[in-house]
Amino acid sequence: MRTSFFLFFSFLAIGQLPAQVRVEQDVNAELAAQRIQVEVRGTDAEVVSLVRAALAMHGNFTVVSSGSVRVTVDRAGNTARVSCENPSFAFNTEIQGRDVSEISLQAADATVVGLGRRFNLKPLFASTRIAFLSTFGGGKRDVYAGSLLMNNVRPLTQLRCENLGPRWSADGNRVAFVSYAKGLPDLYIAPYPFGEARPLIAGMRGSLTGGSASPDGSRLAFCSSNQGKTLDLYVSDANGGARRCILRTDDRVESDASWSPDTTQIVFASGSSGSPRLYIIPATGGSPTQLSTGGGYASEPCWNRADRNLICFTQASEGTNSVAVLDLAKGALTVAAQGTGGVAYSRGAWCADGRHLVVQSQQRAGDRYWLSLADSATGKITRLTGDQLKSCLQPDCWFPRR
Repeated sequence: MRTSFFLFFSFLAIGQLPAQVRVEQDVNAELAAQRIQVEVRGTDAEVVSLVRAALAMHGNFTVVSSGSVRVTVDRAGNTARVSCENPSFAFNTEIQGRDVSEISLQAADATVVGLGRRFNLKPLFASTRIAFLSTFGGGKRDVYAGSLLMNNVRPLTQLRCENLGPRWSADGNRVAFVSYAKGLPDLYIAPYPFGEARPLIAGMRGSLTGGSASPDGSRLAFCSSNQGKTLDLYVSDANGGARRCILRTDDRVESDASWSPDTTQIVFASGSSGSPRLYIIPATGGSPTQLSTGGGYASEPCWNRADRNLICFTQASEGTNSVAVLDLAKGALTVAAQGTGGVAYSRGAWCADGRHLVVQSQQRAGDRYWLSLADSATGKITRLTGDQLKSCLQPDCWFPRR
């Protein structure tokens, strides 16, 4: 079925802005804490609202109604000037965008970079694109895509069946996903922003997961039980051809393949049911090496394309799921999204700044899912999707290769 129907959602689904209170600001204290209270003003109310919403998500900013650090966004058509006159944070940047959404995302990034020069903050919003599953269309999980502001969400499929694991292509022009459109799992590809989804790998017996594209766009990694009782790790060319099994085990299940930024290695989860661990294997095959993740359940790894030393993954501890980050260079383990008694976090996907992650959030009492933005540096978590999109899960992020 053709999926290029022109349906857009324009709503702000990230909740209310911080309480609008007047504060006496101590700039030196803000510099020391690396957390800036910022006021945003401008000539376009919609752009100002979206920029405020974006900054409120970032771990280094608090949005206030009045303050000494004031950012002005003056828009004229498809151009805007973003500036701050505070001597400690002064900057002046001209941006361009095709519409309100693009201008707002660019203005938010100009503010992040301009105010965050002392902290080496990097652009986050304009370059990050999210693919995810949603039950908005009537109960079945179809593939959707949107920005971090979730103000221009569009459907990529309307297959009216269960779909799993959307993963961006290296160039951001396609999304691979597993679909049960024909009853058995096949790997499909859906063009972005519009087009008709079609099978890429079909007819493989048994279970199928993955569709992870190498950063150079030349190969796909996925897991299949085509030749055995358990899921094994495969690599193919970008079109699903020249498939080769690079790891086969009889007593373990392989899943959740993710490529290293230089495309030479793959991180994946492997283990018996209920007790997976993380491993790295050469992309050409060979002996896998287990990663030290503190013991216990570890799955759904995602290699940071902006920082090759960082891998995020789902960690189970104390009766809930959290998203943790492993620093390969330091051997250090931190928690980016800490699960609680009421909410579990999983399936982290790195954003363009190499610091924030989009994570799957689940209300443990029930079957409700939504997407959140987690700051791996501060632990700040912001809800991205509201009830309008119903259940949203299994996110993957794309941003241009550096």
